[in-house]
Amino acid sequence: MQSIKQYSVVKISQSCKQGATPEQVECNDVVVTEEPLEIWLSADPKSPAELLFTTMRTPGDDLNLVTGWLYSSGAIQDTTKIVSINHTGTGRLKSQPTNRVKVNLAAGANMDLAAYQRGEVMNSACGLCGQQSIENILDKLPQAISRDTQAPFLPIQVIDSLTQQLRDKQLIFNQTGGNHGVALFDQRLQVLDVREDVGRHNAFDKLIGANINMLAADSSSHESILGVVLSSRASFELVQKAAMVNIRYIIAMGAPSSLAIDLAKDCDICLLGFVKSSGDSIDFNVYSNPHMLV
Repeated sequence: MQSIKQYSVVKISQSCKQGATPEQVECNDVVVTEEPLEIWLSADPKSPAELLFTTMRTPGDDLNLVTGWLYSSGAIQDTTKIVSINHTGTGRLKSQPTNRVKVNLAAGANMDLAAYQRGEVMNSACGLCGQQSIENILDKLPQAISRDTQAPFLPIQVIDSLTQQLRDKQLIFNQTGGNHGVALFDQRLQVLDVREDVGRHNAFDKLIGANINMLAADSSSHESILGVVLSSRASFELVQKAAMVNIRYIIAMGAPSSLAIDLAKDCDICLLGFVKSSGDSIDFNVYSNPHMLV
């Protein structure tokens, strides 16, 4: 499955001058792919797999997407409980992946399957559609994480570099202009990984799934993850995902929502929004914990 597709389009240019004739040119345009993904799950070895939900996403990184979602949603607390995860279905040809992923959990995973099943298809803009109440989601946030230890300060002067590293590594966006991206950076202030998807929450789940061993590690490690850069706005579900893996900084190109700001404050996350670079300067708003910047 391809993450991009080509379409024939007609490009029109029209001068604002009265009486001007529009110019029309036929050309090819590269468009980001959006396809449904069915996620089937067996909650324990004795149970048959059931449809968990169907989500719209950009094909690619499907297994990381599902792993990241299972962890960031709180459905599982330990990824070692995933016995197997693979593409399945009658549509598979010559070992090519399909639009269906099956997950088998080990005994003792203690996942409440019914609490996470959704009857409707999740669109690419929906991160929490059909899930439990917000109270139940908040209850899944790690309780053992100590916020008493001060996170390393984030120098303001490196924010421009971090956002530029995200832009440079958004390969699909640079071809299509239609994908969200999330970058992961560590205490050395280097971007470690970038994942993309037509849905911003899917991009974050792909990032979490691909780096789960680091993100689920002891947060006291000197090599622990520090933050993420978002190409999109910062919504509640993105801050919730960040809190689930002990992210301390969120740098968003767009606007945050009110609930995202409130959650960032509660979780001691430094939340930046409207990050814009112009020439030799950078401008942004700090919505929570400005004391974490230097």
